[in-house]
Amino acid sequence: MSKPIRDVDIETANGKKTCVSAVLDSGSFYTIIRQDCLPRGAVVETLKVKQKFGTAKRRGGKLVVTAVVYLKMRVEGRWISDEAKVAPDLGSEMLIGAKTMQAWDITIKNKNGRTTIHVGHDMNDPDIQTVL
Repeated sequence: MSKPIRDVDIETANGKKTCVSAVLDSGSFYTIIRQDCLPRGAVVETLKVKQKFGTAKRRGGKLVVTAVVYLKMRVEGRWISDEAKVAPDLGSEMLIGAKTMQAWDITIKNKNGRTTIHVGHDMNDPDIQTVL
């Protein structure tokens, strides 16, 4: 089973916007975006110490994370938000990982060769907007 790819609108904390091609990847815990796919002028927090992760593509493969960015993302017409790690050498434009998928109740369903994505929560949902 291949991982679904969707066009996702993103917006940074300082209001910069663009659209990227995102892989919904439950095999990746973190949401990661390739540095050159961020909108021009995006505010990112550069990490003092770079983070290194292994990759599933090849044995001994490494992915280096240099910064983090807060993003609002529109997936399947629903707005969600999370922090994304920034990696200059990510093979895809963006990965939406399991942490984000769990937080926003995103499920991937495959039936008769057709893949659908369901986003259970939205930033505009009353339950999300209410602080008790």
